[in-house]
Amino acid sequence: MNIDSIVGGFITQQLSEILPTPASLSSLLSVSSLRLFDAGMIIEDNLKPLAPVKEARVKQPLEQFEQTFVIDEIISKIKDEGLAPHFHNMIGLFGSIMMSLTATPSQLKQVEDWVSKGIFGHFLMTDKGGPSLANWRTQVSEQEGKWQLAVDKVHGIEAHNLGFAMVVARQVGKPFPVTIMLPPELTSQLNQRAVGEAFVDGALQLGNCSGRIEIDPSMMLSGGGLGSVNRFLTLVRPRFVKSLMHFLLWLKKQKELTLDQSDFENIEYIIAICNEQIAATEFSMHSVNRVLATKFASNELLTNLVVSGKVSTVERQRDLLAFSKMEGSSYRCFFEIYSKTKGLRL
Repeated sequence: MNIDSIVGGFITQQLSEILPTPASLSSLLSVSSLRLFDAGMIIEDNLKPLAPVKEARVKQPLEQFEQTFVIDEIISKIKDEGLAPHFHNMIGLFGSIMMSLTATPSQLKQVEDWVSKGIFGHFLMTDKGGPSLANWRTQVSEQEGKWQLAVDKVHGIEAHNLGFAMVVARQVGKPFPVTIMLPPELTSQLNQRAVGEAFVDGALQLGNCSGRIEIDPSMMLSGGGLGSVNRFLTLVRPRFVKSLMHFLLWLKKQKELTLDQSDFENIEYIIAICNEQIAATEFSMHSVNRVLATKFASNELLTNLVVSGKVSTVERQRDLLAFSKMEGSSYRCFFEIYSKTKGLRL
């Protein structure tokens, strides 16, 4: 057994638990995983083959939302109509699911009122301080009964033109983040600017925003608990990945992408594992790792299509590379899966 198959197993084992992984995709993912195996992993890991995945002892019902039926209809249309006409609607519905999982009834009522007035929501996660929460510049603090929120977010979808916003922030002295729902009158106080050229035929503009504002504790999203984020990702990530696979098939129809038989096989496989996860009604300890592995597979397929010279224009190459980084880069996906099993291997 070679080291690449051991390292690649962190991804392929998760996928094969859903459906057997095609040889061509398994090889691609193993090579990609080996490139991401960092110094600490190389030095400390025992490099023994992975143990079989154990059946989850605890399973919980996975919430079902009306929005998912609409999202699934949108994703079906992307194959024939492309991603640009549907991107914002799909992302907005994703946000609606997140709010249903994390907001209180009164907060949901606020959102409904804003949306009915044509005011749209924005989710601000990526921080200028980098991926480590300890280094985030966006943080909430309390002093003498007053709550302050320092915001320094980058690369948010349409973050140059904010309506209301869900801002994920560091809490001073706490190891986990909090999400704060800012009303339009507060987001208007933030500095906002577009950054970079738009993606996907001008449909996706990213922006940065920053500033310091006073908030009320009632703005913190307090429903659902810490596990709500994992349940949200379990519902949303397979749908996002499936939309990207349908986008690839649309690009092929537009003669903007060349696909060989193994590419088709890999796309259909990723769609199939997305469908299996979309159909799931239970949430377990394995759910998050499987959606992370699914996003990893999507990332590496998109990147490989670009590297192989199969994407016709620089603009489309940029689109696909962007989606290989957004909503979970390969390193973050691999690192999270590896970290959860690290204690069993050292």
